[in-house]
Amino acid sequence: MIAQKLSNIAWKMRPSNLLKRQNNYIIAILILTLFVIGTVRYVQVTLSSIEESIPLKVVEDSQAMTDILYNIHEITHNIAIARQVAGTEREEVIELIRGNLTDIHVLLTQKRVQYGFDNLIGTAAIYGVLGTALYDIQQWMQEGIGGLPPTSDVVLSTALGRAEEALEKAEELNDHSNDIAVTLLRDQANQVDVFRDAVLLVLLGLAGLAGVLIYYIYNRRVSEIALERSELKHRRIYENATEGIFQVYADGSLMDVNPALATFLGYSSSEDMKNTVSTLAADVYDNPDIALKHLMLLSKKQYLIDEIYQWKRKDGTMTWGAINAHGVFDDHGRLLYLEGTLTDMNDRVRGEVNLRKAKEMAELANRAKSEFLANMSHELRTPLNAIIGFSELLTSEAFGSLGHPNYKEYSSDIHGAGRHLLGLINDVLDVAKIEAGQLQLSERKIDLASVIQSCFRMLSVRALEAGVALVAEVPDKLPVFIGDETRIKQVIVNLVSNAVKFTNKGGSITVAVVIREDNGLDIRVTDTGIGIAEEDIPRVLDRFGQVQTSYARNNEGTGLGLTLVQMLADVHGATFTLESEVDVGTVCTLHFPPERTMRMAEANWNEISAAEGSEQGFQHIRLN
Repeated sequence: MIAQKLSNIAWKMRPSNLLKRQNNYIIAILILTLFVIGTVRYVQVTLSSIEESIPLKVVEDSQAMTDILYNIHEITHNIAIARQVAGTEREEVIELIRGNLTDIHVLLTQKRVQYGFDNLIGTAAIYGVLGTALYDIQQWMQEGIGGLPPTSDVVLSTALGRAEEALEKAEELNDHSNDIAVTLLRDQANQVDVFRDAVLLVLLGLAGLAGVLIYYIYNRRVSEIALERSELKHRRIYENATEGIFQVYADGSLMDVNPALATFLGYSSSEDMKNTVSTLAADVYDNPDIALKHLMLLSKKQYLIDEIYQWKRKDGTMTWGAINAHGVFDDHGRLLYLEGTLTDMNDRVRGEVNLRKAKEMAELANRAKSEFLANMSHELRTPLNAIIGFSELLTSEAFGSLGHPNYKEYSSDIHGAGRHLLGLINDVLDVAKIEAGQLQLSERKIDLASVIQSCFRMLSVRALEAGVALVAEVPDKLPVFIGDETRIKQVIVNLVSNAVKFTNKGGSITVAVVIREDNGLDIRVTDTGIGIAEEDIPRVLDRFGQVQTSYARNNEGTGLGLTLVQMLADVHGATFTLESEVDVGTVCTLHFPPERTMRMAEANWNEISAAEGSEQGFQHIRLN
């Protein structure tokens, strides 16, 4: 069927056929124009001959009766035509009849006033016979008969009989009127010119109307041709689209589908799918409840946008597709049909599934790695503790002299290397615990001043060897801080020891505690070391990341120090920031939330808000 429609449209669109059609219109216009011109000329000649034989008033009166007869004839003719057509065409003819009736009543009224006393008998006959008949026809054309509308065959048959009677009587009256007019009204010949001009104007008006109608018909046909071209164009786009397109009636039955949709759902052609599928809900939707939901949404003038579901193919297998659809409504808001597209989403769904599997495998691999590192670290710590313990005994010569002095130096080196290796293993173990979610915080009240002093004592020897000063700046009145003291020490030790490694002799490292306006607390470690370039900061914060400088290569480490600090900050609900400038120094800050210091009643620290902006005392500790 579609192929036949396309063939018909294509045939109509052939240039030769379009040219023939245009030529027919031109010929019709020429014939009508010649007919109008001939009619006008005929009237002129006829009127001139009448003018020569009888007075103008006689011609006018005779012409008036002729016009009445003509209009009655037109009414009779149009009623006969109306019986032969139907629908809108019948309505148009009836409307034309109504216009003719109006015209003839106007003409009768005008001529009733103009007729002289001598012709009153003829005038009475006209209104007594014709007026009544025409009034009845006019009423029937407006209101019908006995409840039947004017368009019914019964009304039209009755009106036709009455019109034929009026026409016969009008012809008799016309003959009579002509006789009387010729006899009695020869002195009214001066009215012929007026009548002639009126007739000419009517004819010219008819000619103009005919021209307008012809122009309208021509333009309408041109529009139809353009529409046919547009339909052909869109049909070709519809047929050749790579995306599935459908039109569905409100009950779910198919109106039309394009070949792409049929192929997507496993049908050989569009016709095959339309003949096979009863409704979308039964044969295409996997879940009828979803089909009902979609119908309800679309009937409320809502849209379906990229709804991804599984759809049933002809062979019963399932396929993934994304539906986009909307409803088409009439002027009264009634749902006419649904239309939309169905896009193949199998590749996308497979990609998402593969991505999800890859993510799960990566998570499993990461979890396995963390567990492996945790187990390995445990296994390594046991012999390392033994090495550290025995090397410490040898260094202290607890069981007597070692003999050669070098033995004591070697045992000290073994002890230092063991302690260093144990620290690295502990870092790896802590990172693995945090990643595996196995790190449990032992939270309690912490005196940060004491914690910082303890960290300084642990690092004092290393700082003295490096020639670096350790400075603590802690307010006299600190709120109660809640956290894991061991992990807070670990964070401070990591930051300070890292700063010691990268600070030149004569530099300083400052650990400050700052109370923020929101009652949160910051622990800030500032050094005067070599600093870090801005572009290298992300690399430093990466796990196992180190900036490859000659200075850094001389300082051993795993690159986990700052990573561990970030992780321990996260488990405390804090954030970690790093700011640095080359040859100036680095500032590392831990920003703890107010929740870590909100239990301040126990410390009786209520005057902090009142003292905001005033000078506070600091515990100032300096180790050189």
